[in-house]
Amino acid sequence: MIFPSQHESAALRWVSAAATDKGVVRTVNQDAFLDRPDLGLWVVADGMGGHSDGALASRAIVEKLGLLGHANHLGTAAQAVRSMLQGVNQDLLDRAAAVPGGDLIGSTVVVLLAVGGHCAILWVGDSRVYRLRDGVLTQLTTDHSQVQALIDAELLSLDQAEGHPLSNVLLRAVGSDSPLDVDVKIERLRGGDRYLLCSDGLFREIDPATLATALGTSSPPEIVESLIRQACERGGRDNVTAVVIDFLTSSDGNGQHGRLDT
Repeated sequence: MIFPSQHESAALRWVSAAATDKGVVRTVNQDAFLDRPDLGLWVVADGMGGHSDGALASRAIVEKLGLLGHANHLGTAAQAVRSMLQGVNQDLLDRAAAVPGGDLIGSTVVVLLAVGGHCAILWVGDSRVYRLRDGVLTQLTTDHSQVQALIDAELLSLDQAEGHPLSNVLLRAVGSDSPLDVDVKIERLRGGDRYLLCSDGLFREIDPATLATALGTSSPPEIVESLIRQACERGGRDNVTAVVIDFLTSSDGNGQHGRLDT
């Protein structure tokens, strides 16, 4: 169901939509998302597959971040997000330690926080942010994964990384270690930008060229619905979540944002 509303800041307006699906193979959806255009806040969290409490971890992240108030200063708000994630990280570690022989309770997370004409991107793990600007798709996050570490060390090519047996091995996740290291990037927003936040269940099924084509069409609610459908049709081997945000100037016409649950 789509719930339309509207948001406008002093610099830009934004419209957004989000969707998630358990996919074709999994029986439980361990992904969670937050679509809060009223706060300029969007989140995707992917509970670690194979761990019984992955869904608990991802839900704990989005519930905590949903308590964030309206931000007036980007740096202060980004620090608040970092502190919240570190708090959830410790809570998950304590919960896992309380069960003798208990499994790790963990999740990836990626956050986009917009204030005025800039946004902060914060992430842990391999959930991603992409930006489509002037028809060019750019990945703005770098995976905290074993495969990415091998690529960075020039021990593995991008072609070799596709389908690599270590592709699901993470080097960092909320709930896996203390202290938690959260990467942060600040980006200047431009009218006409389209951002995508997604779990690995999306980008492992849809190649970058197809992703760029899909993001270059239609409106955010229609795009997220299409992306989820395509990921499932191409195998749907994991839970899949997509959040799409358009940043608009006042001359771009009336904008609405929506939330789409599937």
